[in-house]
Amino acid sequence: MNKLVYRFKHTSLKVKWALAAGSAIFLAFFLFSFFQYHAIDKWLINEEESSFGRVLDEITVFFKQRGPNIQKQDIFDSQDLMKQIAEKDQTIRILDTEGNQVLEIRGESDTSFYVPFEPVRGKSVHLIESENKKMLIGRSPIRSSEFNGYVEIIQPLNRYETVMRNLFWMMSIIGIVALLISALIGYIMAGKFVKPLNNLSETMRSIERKGFHERVDIGDSADEISELSYIFNSMMSQIEKSFQQQQQFVEDASHELRTPIQVLEGHLSLLNRWGKKDPTILEESLEVSLEELERIKRLVGELLELSRADREKQDLNNVRADVRKVAGKVLGDFEFLHTDYTFRLNDGLSGPTEAVMQPRHLEQVLTIIFDNAVKYSDRGSVIEMVLDDEGDRVVIEVKDEGIGIPETDLPKIFDRFYRVDKARSREKGGYGLGLAIASKLIQNYGGIIEADLNKPTGTIIRIKLDKA
Repeated sequence: MNKLVYRFKHTSLKVKWALAAGSAIFLAFFLFSFFQYHAIDKWLINEEESSFGRVLDEITVFFKQRGPNIQKQDIFDSQDLMKQIAEKDQTIRILDTEGNQVLEIRGESDTSFYVPFEPVRGKSVHLIESENKKMLIGRSPIRSSEFNGYVEIIQPLNRYETVMRNLFWMMSIIGIVALLISALIGYIMAGKFVKPLNNLSETMRSIERKGFHERVDIGDSADEISELSYIFNSMMSQIEKSFQQQQQFVEDASHELRTPIQVLEGHLSLLNRWGKKDPTILEESLEVSLEELERIKRLVGELLELSRADREKQDLNNVRADVRKVAGKVLGDFEFLHTDYTFRLNDGLSGPTEAVMQPRHLEQVLTIIFDNAVKYSDRGSVIEMVLDDEGDRVVIEVKDEGIGIPETDLPKIFDRFYRVDKARSREKGGYGLGLAIASKLIQNYGGIIEADLNKPTGTIIRIKLDKA
């Protein structure tokens, strides 16, 4: 038994499907045939008993019509009439009160049966089984002044047994044929159903050999397997994109780290050769080395912050930030730190407004955006923050009058390590990670962050968050 279970578990899906379909159809047919067989059995028995009872009634009525003085000779004289009334398989016997046979009219079947005598008070019909054969036994009393006894009719149910036997074999053969046909049809249909799964499996093997660019052919169907294929293709596109981003991330991070490390290496070599004896070289090399270490520290910190933003999942039901309060705090901090810039707040909110976001994350995002606005704007320029309602969302815009971003580069500025002017960004101390961190934090809360051109110059960073 365990071997059969093991083999079944390790057979192909087509075979399992065919066996399941065939078994289900066969079970349904078996149950239908079972109830139909017993229904026909009951109906045939009732028909046989009804016909049998009519014959017994006719013979009983016939003797009653002969009057109260019926004699044995009258019974013998009635043989021909009783033969006409009886059916071909029926045996009619006339018995006295002791059960002794007075007259027997045997049907076409010459087989004799032993039936024990039982006196009755009125008409009686029983279904019995003798010698593995079913038969009907009917008795009715005969009462007269000259003769008292019983009329007994015995009818083997030959027709019934023939019909039921033929019906059994017919249902059995049809059931076996139905099982084979249903299994064959199930196997063929399973092949068609499993084909997309085989294609999916082949695509996975191809991806294992060739890479992430392979996709499953979905076709024109709209079933669950097509939906699975669509989800698989979508998943592979995301994995491919993530893999490419990871590769780009590693390359960019390596590139960003290479410069300060090379500078450190050069100054350490210079110190090793000349710095021990020349205080000027020693001081200059140590100062540059500390600056480069600070750059590495800042880069690693931003990488860790971005990794943390990637991992964090928020419970959106229990977080909220007072937009006006957080925005005012960030604006106040920058006014204090950068007195040579003009900061403005245009508050268009209708009343107290809370957004679905942690206050510290909203503050972090606004700080990143304001920091970029300050870096890439000239001293004395205006940086404006606009707060507004948009249905179920709150909108925060930060507008600067800086160098701006080419329109073709706007969709890319939220990518990791992306910088429009790499030389100027490095000069300003940027690595292209700030807006990537801000974008990831906003996305974690189901929000939207986008960039637009500010007229006549500058950039607009727009954030949309759900209201709490």
